[in-house]
Amino acid sequence: MDLKSPEEETIALLPSNDESKDSAEGLLSDGEAKLLQGHLSNALELFKEVDSLISNNPIFHYRQGLALFEYGTEEECEQTLLLASKKFKQAYQLEPHDIDILRAWGNTLTLLGERLEEHHFFVSAKEKYEKALGLCQDSGELFWDHAVIWYHIGVHSGEAVDLQKALQSFERAIETTGVPVTNTWPSEFWIDYGATALLLSTKLFDTQHIIKAVNCFKHAVLQDEDCVNSHSSLAEALQMLFTHTHDEDHFMQANEAFSTASKLAPQETEVWAEWAEFLLASAKANNNTKQLRTCLEKCHRAYACNGESSHVLAIWAESLALLGQLTDRLDLIYEAENKISEALELDDTNPAIWESLGSCFCAFGSYFNDYDYYYQAIEKFQAGLSIDRSSDSLWHAIANTYMKVGILEDNLDSILQSLKFYEKALAIAPSGPRNIDYAKALSKIGEMTHDQKWLEQALHQFETALSTQKNAVYLHPEWLFSYASTLDMLGDFHDDEKFYTRAIELFSHVLMVNPDYPGVHHRLAQTLCHLGELASEVDYFYRAIHHLRLALRNDEDNDHMILDWGITLINISQHTPILTDVPQLLETAEQKLTRAAKLGNIQAYYHLACLCSLLNEYDQALHFLQKAEHFQALPPVEELLNDDWLDNFRASSQFEEFVAKRPYLQEER
Repeated sequence: MDLKSPEEETIALLPSNDESKDSAEGLLSDGEAKLLQGHLSNALELFKEVDSLISNNPIFHYRQGLALFEYGTEEECEQTLLLASKKFKQAYQLEPHDIDILRAWGNTLTLLGERLEEHHFFVSAKEKYEKALGLCQDSGELFWDHAVIWYHIGVHSGEAVDLQKALQSFERAIETTGVPVTNTWPSEFWIDYGATALLLSTKLFDTQHIIKAVNCFKHAVLQDEDCVNSHSSLAEALQMLFTHTHDEDHFMQANEAFSTASKLAPQETEVWAEWAEFLLASAKANNNTKQLRTCLEKCHRAYACNGESSHVLAIWAESLALLGQLTDRLDLIYEAENKISEALELDDTNPAIWESLGSCFCAFGSYFNDYDYYYQAIEKFQAGLSIDRSSDSLWHAIANTYMKVGILEDNLDSILQSLKFYEKALAIAPSGPRNIDYAKALSKIGEMTHDQKWLEQALHQFETALSTQKNAVYLHPEWLFSYASTLDMLGDFHDDEKFYTRAIELFSHVLMVNPDYPGVHHRLAQTLCHLGELASEVDYFYRAIHHLRLALRNDEDNDHMILDWGITLINISQHTPILTDVPQLLETAEQKLTRAAKLGNIQAYYHLACLCSLLNEYDQALHFLQKAEHFQALPPVEELLNDDWLDNFRASSQFEEFVAKRPYLQEER
């Protein structure tokens, strides 16, 4: 029998490498099983024993990392995910060229970034994916991971270039397959791809990426028709597309997608809330009471799922306030105020809730025609801005409210104040409707100040909006009406027929789209008169009379339209070649002007003075001129001293007497 040395005996007692590996394998399997059973502490003890037996095996570290990653994902335990990351790091140090290790490590860091909302995890994950891509360029799954990490980096940075890199990786992922895309990728891939394109569209302010997102989400729906997220994502993208295009087909598709999502998840509060929010946005753009009532029904469904959602209450309140405003129902506005008070008790840090409260006060202001409510609304909007200065809707809401105050009070300063808020909203999120609102404010300032520069700026904004939304000529007659009104006012400065003819075309188009559009016949008549005066064409005046007659059918005591009719008849008398018609024209004109004066139109007195001048009735001309002066309804001095219709009267002793008592007129002469 051979005798062994003490050293040899010690070595013989230790397990061989194969025995250690087998023991470690068994302990590792037990640890993995413990994690599946939810026993984290037991699993960690077993993993510790594995490491004591074999510490230099990358596969064992990798498997421990995977098991910890799955447990941390299921149990939403960030500490376990951190342990998984350490295991992957150990595996990588032993095997730095293993793609699976790098990808698993990157996935863990990505999830940690999402859970802990810490940007450095995303940066570290990107490094791992790019190392893996350096080893393998034909892995579509790896490009997908790389795309998702660039998406997260783009969300943090707010930079379009980061999101564009994400899209490039999504496209590389598709290229690696070499087969029809719809048969290759699961719905989750298309949802990630679409979400990236949709976010990029908000940075570049274009519709092409929204369309790309819509197509991605449609692929997701095809892959899994029962996936709520696919349908709700498609609805969101179609909603954004509708906001840009105002195409009825996009509205119907979005509505259908929301409907499908709600059927798949009838107890999901957010699905009902997003649907209600979509309907509210559409109703606000079109003052559509039917959509508001449908919106309220969705709010009821969302509230039934979660009665503690401040978001739902805010949407509900704003819908009630707008419906009350449009239908002249004060009870609905008070109900809206109660809803928003309930929402504020739940959460007073959400700027959207303050926006809804401001909307309630705007509804009160509209109902009572009281600017104090509008100022209270501005205070609420500003409270929301103090929470989030990047909220474009709040900036725009303040601008619109200042505009309403300015019109209600005939206050130029309030309208001027609105401009900086419109500009801020447009800088954050430009859109056609916002350009239109801004243009209306500029146009109103130009009208009030008789300043051409404001009207020129308004014209640019109108044209910008119409160039970005081609179908606006059919969907938004109110845009065309305001645009045409601005062109008409600019024609007075340029003495150029093209401004009037373009305005007439636009007013005519408004009539084609909506024959009952308020005020269009009157404004068209005024523009025809302006063109008739410039071109010295009597036919334009007769066309104006036609439209004034149509306008007065629905408002027979409108003193402004009756006044314009009288002025138009005088114009016809001054441009008609058939002199025998003139006495009859002037007699009818006098009847119209007198009626306008009796209805309270003080501007009629000056025009009666002009008529009397044409008739050589100077005592009467003096009488009406004095009445116009009494009511502060005289035109500017330059016009008074140069008006052709007053030529006869200005040569009379009565006018000399009028001037002699007014030093300011003597100075001008």
